[in-house]
Amino acid sequence: MDMAQPDSGPIKPRDTDLHWTEWALDRLREVVDLDIRTMRATVREHERVLRGAEMPDYPLMQSRLSRSVRLSIAMTERIRRDYYLRMQARIASGEQERRRAKREQAVETAVKAIARPAEPEDAERVRLLVRERLTEDEVLDVQLDLLSPEEFVRAVSRRIGLPPDPSWLPPGWADEAVTVEVVAETAEPAEAWPRPADESIAGRLTPPPSKPDSS
Repeated sequence: MDMAQPDSGPIKPRDTDLHWTEWALDRLREVVDLDIRTMRATVREHERVLRGAEMPDYPLMQSRLSRSVRLSIAMTERIRRDYYLRMQARIASGEQERRRAKREQAVETAVKAIARPAEPEDAERVRLLVRERLTEDEVLDVQLDLLSPEEFVRAVSRRIGLPPDPSWLPPGWADEAVTVEVVAETAEPAEAWPRPADESIAGRLTPPPSKPDSS
């Protein structure tokens, strides 16, 4: 039986291997639970239905369900064992500590670029959002080794719906950084991040219609 884990503090990024392992184990638990409930329902149906020529082959059904449960449990143990072996290899090679340091460095870089200095509590809010995004977004987590700090800030700002400070980005990147992909579950309301009106559209007069050619 799984024990409830106590609240140990703010959300921290976890590796994609652990995320997938937990997902696979959850699905296997669902399969085993469904098979066991089906077996019980089959027993009840077996006791209710009168024997006859059209009676289903209940022993065969139960045998197949039992085999499915055994295979699911064996697969669960295999997934756990393989994950444990991979974790030991990563610890021995220093990969786990390197990934943890890389994530924390990326989080702090994003905080410096996105958080508003005038609001001290904004830094912690951005830190939690970025950590949560790294935890949930496996693609972004893998890209830590591929993106430069500036590219990572642009990518994570689009995902959390908060634009970075244009002065932090290299020249030529500021205009692109203001286009943010707003994420509904994490983005602040529109009024929290006012944006200047597009001068190329706002205030532009509509040209009069052209006169038809009388010739």
